[in-house]
Amino acid sequence: MNQLTLQLDPAVHERFASLREYLAHSAQVQSKPLKTIAADMDMGASTLSRKLAPGDGDTQRFNVDDLERYIQATGDTSAIDYLASKYLTTDDARKVAAIARVERLGAELANALAALKG
Repeated sequence: MNQLTLQLDPAVHERFASLREYLAHSAQVQSKPLKTIAADMDMGASTLSRKLAPGDGDTQRFNVDDLERYIQATGDTSAIDYLASKYLTTDDARKVAAIARVERLGAELANALAALKG
């Protein structure tokens, strides 16, 4: 049996309303151009764009088969992290993680301020 350890950003799902919106953002910041990702997924760039950001009444939808091809084409598994953050953590765990992060950032700020003051 294998064990998997994930380092999750507990708030990632709060910045994006859906997995599709997260993927639309992710596709834009990939090192591969959208045109290349789409070609690797065996679809046109405009089709991929429509699937990731459908307009009102648009029939193009990003489905689970597309998700698998996207991960294959990009090597980016952060969509899984997004889903794990959204569905595998509790509000209490997110709160604890957020407090710990703020405490770390506070310590970093204090150190940076001390360094600036000399």
